[in-house]
Amino acid sequence: MIYKIKMKKDDYFKISSKIVSTNLEIIGEEVTFEIESGSFNILKRTNYEFKIIESLQSKLMRFFSRYGLLITGVLFFLSILYMNIYRVSRIEFNRTTPINEEIEYQIKSSYKKLLCFNFCSMDYKAFSKDLQKKYFEYPYINVDCKNNVVQVYIANIDDSSYLNRSELVGDIVSKKDGIVDLYYVYSGKSMVSKNKYVRAGDVLIEGNQEVSGLVLGTCYDRVVLSIPKTKKEESLSSEHSNYYDIKLFGHTFSLAKKTNFESFSKEESLVFNLFDFFSLKKIAETKKNAIIKTYDEKEALLQAEKIIQEDFKTHQTNDLEKIIAITNTKIESDEEAYHFTFIVKKYESMGEFSPKE
Repeated sequence: MIYKIKMKKDDYFKISSKIVSTNLEIIGEEVTFEIESGSFNILKRTNYEFKIIESLQSKLMRFFSRYGLLITGVLFFLSILYMNIYRVSRIEFNRTTPINEEIEYQIKSSYKKLLCFNFCSMDYKAFSKDLQKKYFEYPYINVDCKNNVVQVYIANIDDSSYLNRSELVGDIVSKKDGIVDLYYVYSGKSMVSKNKYVRAGDVLIEGNQEVSGLVLGTCYDRVVLSIPKTKKEESLSSEHSNYYDIKLFGHTFSLAKKTNFESFSKEESLVFNLFDFFSLKKIAETKKNAIIKTYDEKEALLQAEKIIQEDFKTHQTNDLEKIIAITNTKIESDEEAYHFTFIVKKYESMGEFSPKE
């Protein structure tokens, strides 16, 4: 601690060689100077009179010594209130759609962990605009956070109350050949009619300034798939291993791990996290057993059809889309695999966005 001292000039020069002083100032017959604790103790042991002038530093030290704990508590409380603005307890959708899972994944990918809580500083307004551009088939999508709940609103495709809210500048063109059955135009000018045959590249909805809308129709795809006659698969066993992972300063340590599986399924649950430099995770591993699966022609055909169905669901954007029929037109085989050719009849969204040049 630094003390600011005032004393007689003559007295100061008598003891100046015994102390270390700085910022010396002579004012008439008196001097002022600053000394640290060691020199101050020496000065106190002399018989010379001096006066302590309270400096800004000493005032601050005295203030914080009295109110430091209170200030720390207030700052901590304000920090908690500020952080709580960004805390997320759950995600809610106004309805179930095929794009819910993808939107939820994007939101959760932006989470930051602290202690046992999730925090999200996402710009929800910008994120909503990005979703409206990606899923132009919907008249309106909005994401907001209220009372620590992320609320996702996806308007019904036939809801006309959200017309002309698109920010896409361009056209919606057909991505494949097909017959138009149903269409909704939210922004732009319709260039189609029911039962109209369109080719890939044809303009479905023309946008003078903005464009968005949904065009549904019947399309046909030719799909070629190969299914191996033998395939190595893995199945979960009844053997488990539960332990904890401790992460400290970028290094991870396993606690109470007794078994090492060659192949396993792993599930993690966060127990504690402190600014990502210290975290504790509970790990549950389930052993996988390798098995050799042999397909005959019928089983391989079912597997190929399953792959087509799963791929369709992955790219599905609304509930009206569906596969009408999967027709196998050709089967070939060699020593390693069966080779199938299918014609897949779909009722699906035909449009894709094409920006203006």
